[in-house]
Formats: sequence, structure tokens, C-alpha cells
Amino acid sequence: MANKDQQEWYKKFYEGTFLVKGWKSRMNDVLKGLSPEDKGEMGGLLETLGKKIGMEWAKPNDVRKIDTAQLQQWGKDLQNASQKGSETLSSRIRQLNEEVDKKLA
Repeated sequence: MANKDQQEWYKKFYEGTFLVKGWKSRMNDVLKGLSPEDKGEMGGLLETLGKKIGMEWAKPNDVRKIDTAQLQQWGKDLQNASQKGSETLSSRIRQLNEEVDKKLA
């Protein structure tokens, strides 16, 4: 991370705040009900995705390529996908990963 401010924002992204769930909590919600094997695979994919998203989102608003509205939409997308099963969730995680990579390129 470039500076202490970005580290603090990344921590808020990952851990959340009193009012907002963080990536860690959202991951747990998304992974509920999956088999242990699927949890392991999807958890790894979500960790990788979360690191990329969080590091970009923690940057100053005028330079970051991912905003809060996108985070909220992606959270809803992942939650909806998880309710449709592990195959749908895996597909959605991979799509989001590609989308994030394109934004960061």
C-alpha cells in the first residue's frame, strides 16, 4: 500500500465498520451452505478477488477505478449467485475477476 490512509481504507474494505459489512463478512455470507470442498475453492477465489478490489478501492477517489457503487452491486451479484449454487457462484466470481482485471489494465 502506498500510505497509511490507503491501509486504513483497505482495512475498512476487508473488515467493515460498525455500519457496513466488510469483504470478510460478505465472503462468509456468500460461502454459507456450500460443501467444504466448494467453500475451499470459492474462498480462495474470493480472497484473490477481494485483494485486487480492496487495494484499488482504497486509493484516493480521484484515481481509483473501482467505486463504492460497484462494490455494492458486486456484493449483490455474488449473494444472488451463491443462492443458485456453487457452479453459478464460481462462474460469477470468475466473471468479476475478469471485469476487475479489465478495469485495472
